[in-house]
Amino acid sequence: MAGLTRAPVLARAAGLVVLGVLTVVILRRGLTPPLGGVLGLVHMVDLVFHEAGHVIFRIFGVFVGTLGGSLNQVLVPAVCTGYFLWHGQVAAAAVTLFWAGESLADVAIYVADGRDMKLPLLAEGLTHDWNWILSELSLRNHAEPIGRVVFALGGLVMLAALALLALDLLRAAAEPPVGVVSSADTRDRKVT
Repeated sequence: MAGLTRAPVLARAAGLVVLGVLTVVILRRGLTPPLGGVLGLVHMVDLVFHEAGHVIFRIFGVFVGTLGGSLNQVLVPAVCTGYFLWHGQVAAAAVTLFWAGESLADVAIYVADGRDMKLPLLAEGLTHDWNWILSELSLRNHAEPIGRVVFALGGLVMLAALALLALDLLRAAAEPPVGVVSSADTRDRKVT
């Protein structure tokens, strides 16, 4: 029981609860845009990476530049996840994987709006990315079903993040506290 009160275990447990609640809120919200609160703030962060993606990917042409907003919005947290996994920081990787899933869900709202274009854009006269992309692919009339598929993928990624964090929580709970020597360690030491 002492292993459950250590700070790393409690931090992972709290993170699991917070991400679990956010997952439920996002999944229940569906394709409705976030209007405020924590998810509204996260949407604004997503938007910064989205807009940067247009600039970054524009060198590959108009189509990729337009798609690059949504691509970059998901790519940034995905790359962060890879970095954290590479360095063995599983809890951090779970958080950024959750962010990638949330970002996919955020993109899904934009995709689903590709035909009707009811979402407000940053300024008057801007092109609705997904209206243009889906029109170029002759898929504009399928915007909502495509958005639902992207949303479902985002939901799966968020659930994978929760599973990853739960596994890391179990691993952390099973580790002996720092400074505690297990009986197996003392048997293996030679007396000098």
